[in-house]
Amino acid sequence: MVDGRQWLVTRSGYTGEDGFEISLPAAEAEGFARRLIAQPEVLPIGLGARDSLRLEAGLCLYGHDIDEETTPIEADLAWTIGKRRRADGGFPGAATVLRQLTEGAPRKRVGIRPEGRAPAREDTEIVDTAGNRIGRVTSGGFGPSVGGPVAMGYVHRSHAREGTALELQVRGTPRPARVARLPFVPTHYYRG
Repeated sequence: MVDGRQWLVTRSGYTGEDGFEISLPAAEAEGFARRLIAQPEVLPIGLGARDSLRLEAGLCLYGHDIDEETTPIEADLAWTIGKRRRADGGFPGAATVLRQLTEGAPRKRVGIRPEGRAPAREDTEIVDTAGNRIGRVTSGGFGPSVGGPVAMGYVHRSHAREGTALELQVRGTPRPARVARLPFVPTHYYRG
């Protein structure tokens, strides 16, 4: 309860940092936000900061890194499929997902560390060192915590191993990059 009103507070979030989400009526949001930022230890941030934290944590953004055409196996989210589901199936897409669990997916979501300072943005083409198209970037930008550009994208599974050399077609110029381990920055979630 806050000032006699009941709001929903969860210890969750999708930024890669431990945090809280507060659900409250829209009419009360501005006043509450003003009370928060009046506190000396609270600073407002924008969507760009939230997105760079999400990207550094290797977290998917729906409509960019995952969508209705992406399987959890391709997205490196197999951990979300419980034992019972794996054994019983019966969920939408089960035939494809269970086959990919056994045989592997044709493409994989990977972390990408571009060399230099130029970030690779969404829809940047990924090619192998021979110039063959092998995938595309789904999220990318500057990672303030790592001090350089970071990206995520999908590549053919034969190019998904950590350390694999890639090239990113950034504004028509091939830029060297490597497949990197996700997350780019260790997370600090509260695990109760």
